[in-house]
Amino acid sequence: MEDQAAAERAANLAFFEDSNTQWVANVMNRYSEFLELLVCAEASHEMVEYILGSVYILSCSNAPVVGPGSGRMAMHADQHWMPRIPREPLEHVRLGAMTFENVAATTDTCDFLFPPCMATLLWTLADFTSANGATVMVPASHFSGSQPEHRAPFENAARAEAAAGSPVLWDGRTWHATGANYTSDQHRIGVTNNFFAPMIRRLVNYPYSLRPEVAVNLTERQKQLLGFTTWTSYGNEGVPIQQLGYFDPAAEQLGPRRV
Repeated sequence: MEDQAAAERAANLAFFEDSNTQWVANVMNRYSEFLELLVCAEASHEMVEYILGSVYILSCSNAPVVGPGSGRMAMHADQHWMPRIPREPLEHVRLGAMTFENVAATTDTCDFLFPPCMATLLWTLADFTSANGATVMVPASHFSGSQPEHRAPFENAARAEAAAGSPVLWDGRTWHATGANYTSDQHRIGVTNNFFAPMIRRLVNYPYSLRPEVAVNLTERQKQLLGFTTWTSYGNEGVPIQQLGYFDPAAEQLGPRRV
């Protein structure tokens, strides 16, 4: 991953945030090891199932490379589009009008909770320490029904310190952030796999974005997690009641015909 990140920097293709955190995007297209990581540890998927149930799909898989001197990421919840449930039954949040910028950031608790629709499974590719930017989380924040103030200090936040090769899992409603890297020579590297309930639109459209030479070698389990299968009739080929194991690519779809 360090080589990939360095190559993207050299080609002027790197994306940075928080001063020195580089994001290597769509790692499924980079190396086969990340596809293996997606399915290799069944125990980690049992944890995801505890949050989402037996069927879920990958929304995105990225590798944040937190370099020396990088500041703390803005505190946030991955399920930031989670609407607050209003006390007045005739009021409602217009979900199509929600953006990351206009989501109300407040530490006030809410009487009713929106359920978890996503879970994030992070794999540590290097040791995560308090010094090099271990992910920080606010305990029990997933029960608040609210969004955090992005730059608040959150003195009660806990650090996910872990050895390289460890899984770290959190409910999509949990307030968290990549920690600041106070070291002068360490890169904190991880891979975040964000999983969604199967009826929710993904961040990354894998059937469209995976390179053909990658897609052709996918296992059945990888295809399901990457959204190549339908869920009930969702993701079908245009027939509302159609329930397919897989859908055909656009080039193989039925076009106009005449008798």
